[in-house]
Amino acid sequence: MRKKVIIEVALNETVVRRENRHVPLTPEEIAEDAYRCHLAGASIIHFHPRVPDKPDDGTYDSSLAGSAEHYAETMRLIAAKCDVIAYPSYTYPGAAGREEAERGMHPHVKALRAMPDIRLETFVLHVGATNIGRYDFKTRRFVYDRVSSHTHEQMAQFLLWCLESGLQPGFIIREPGHIRHLLMYREMGLLQEPIMVHLNMSDSVPYGPMPDAAGVQSILNVFPPDVRYEWFPHNYTTFVHDPEQEDTHRELNLLAVAMGGHIRTGLGDKPEWDGEQLTNAEMVRRMAAVARAVGREIATTDEARAMLGYSKAAGRGAA
Repeated sequence: MRKKVIIEVALNETVVRRENRHVPLTPEEIAEDAYRCHLAGASIIHFHPRVPDKPDDGTYDSSLAGSAEHYAETMRLIAAKCDVIAYPSYTYPGAAGREEAERGMHPHVKALRAMPDIRLETFVLHVGATNIGRYDFKTRRFVYDRVSSHTHEQMAQFLLWCLESGLQPGFIIREPGHIRHLLMYREMGLLQEPIMVHLNMSDSVPYGPMPDAAGVQSILNVFPPDVRYEWFPHNYTTFVHDPEQEDTHRELNLLAVAMGGHIRTGLGDKPEWDGEQLTNAEMVRRMAAVARAVGREIATTDEARAMLGYSKAAGRGAA
């Protein structure tokens, strides 16, 4: 297979240092980690703006999730070290509060796209609605419960802004119907190809198809043959990482390599591999070696931009 593999790294997500001592938290740590991942073969970096672990309990603090200034500081440090495609997290309920209600979805994304020295290239957001409550198999109960949702009207407004600003969005897909949503947005003229999707399949959150080859194919089968798309696996155990739980993170990435998709790895998605706390760069190297072993070379950042349709240039309207 001659198609090159794009490697994306989830640097930190919600992981705290008691789960992996290598997790980067400060802007300087994130920038240095992004550089090391780039040297190992990564061209896309996803990160959360993190408050260093609280010394009392080491819990995750999402208070900076909507801070464009904090993202910009980190992205400038990354850009000074290497050329990668860096993109932020979405905001959590209550993280943006009244500001987001008044300015529309994800105002930090719009602010980052408008900054001349940042010109955010992409942003990955979820489609439709999903109950993302996590189930604890040991206690036989749900230990986290929340509905993730975007209405069609919200999506239409945001996608129109994407067209006008020139930002190329990506989408978190949790079940086959979400692909149908995207196809309708395409028919409405709100979505340009190639369509980039993350197949967000979970071991501990019971939504969508099972995280295996049949589950992956059931989602991809919804795409008509004439629609251009690129896809990544996106697998994690969500908020509470259980090292004893079955590991499908590597399995799904191996399937992606074999099935023409791309790689998403990083300790943000998988804090431990068989009890070992790896660095993000080591995870990238291991995945890159697997891709090369079956004849797929690793895409450079510019090659990734071309494959995914990213651009720092202005869109058809004002950013």
